[in-house]
Amino acid sequence: MIKTLKNIRKLYNAKLLFISNDENVKNTIENEFDEYFKELTLVKSYDEAILLINENSYDMVVIDTDISGKDFEEACSNISAAAPNLPKIVISGDDNNENIVTAINNSAYTFLTKPLRPKGVKLAVIMCLNQTKRGDKIEFQHGIYFDEYRDQFYKSGGTLIDFTRLEKGFLKLLIAKKGEIVDYDTIKNVVWKGKNMSIYTMRNIVNKVRQKTYYEIVRNHSNKGYVIDEV
Repeated sequence: MIKTLKNIRKLYNAKLLFISNDENVKNTIENEFDEYFKELTLVKSYDEAILLINENSYDMVVIDTDISGKDFEEACSNISAAAPNLPKIVISGDDNNENIVTAINNSAYTFLTKPLRPKGVKLAVIMCLNQTKRGDKIEFQHGIYFDEYRDQFYKSGGTLIDFTRLEKGFLKLLIAKKGEIVDYDTIKNVVWKGKNMSIYTMRNIVNKVRQKTYYEIVRNHSNKGYVIDEV
C-alpha cells in the first residue's frame, strides 16, 4: 500500500543556494535541477554567497569544498554565523577527514562526493528539507501557529484553520509588521488592494479571525489600528 505523505516539503517549494565554481557541477545543476526548485541560485564564491544569505531567505545551501584559494572551514563558519538555522549539504571531490569534520562541526545534513548523481542530490535535498529543524514556524497562544513555508495557519495538532483570503492576508500583514501598529490605510492598501473597505468590514474580519483562533491574537489600538499578539 502506498503511504500518503502529508505536508511533505517538496523541491518545487524550496529556495536553494548552490556554491561551486566547478563547471561539471554547474552543468549538472543547470541541466538537472533548473525546473525542480522555486528558486535556484548558483554562485562561484563564498563571499558572494554570504552577501546573498544576508539579503535573502533560503531553505538550504549546498557548499562545494573545492573552491580554490578559499578556506572551506572559514566559509562554513561565516555561513553559520550569517544564518545559524540554514540547513547545509556539503559536496566535495575529496572525502578527507578534515573536510568531513568541518562539515559535521557546522551541522551539515550530509556529505556528498563527486561526481554528483542528480538523483542522489535530489533525495538528499528532500530528506534534508523534511528532517532538519527550520525556523519558519511563528507560534501563538493555545498552540496556534503560522507555517511560512506552507503559507498556512494551523491549530495545535496540525489542523488547518480555514481562513478566507482577506482574513489570512490581514493576519500575514500584521505578522510582517510585528511590534508595530498597522493603521487602517495600510490594511486597506495591502489586504483590500485599495478597494473600498469600511470600518465595519474591518471589524467583521477581526471578529472572524478571533472566533477561529482566540480573542487576543489581534489587539486593537483605538483610532490607530491593529497589532498582532506576540508570544
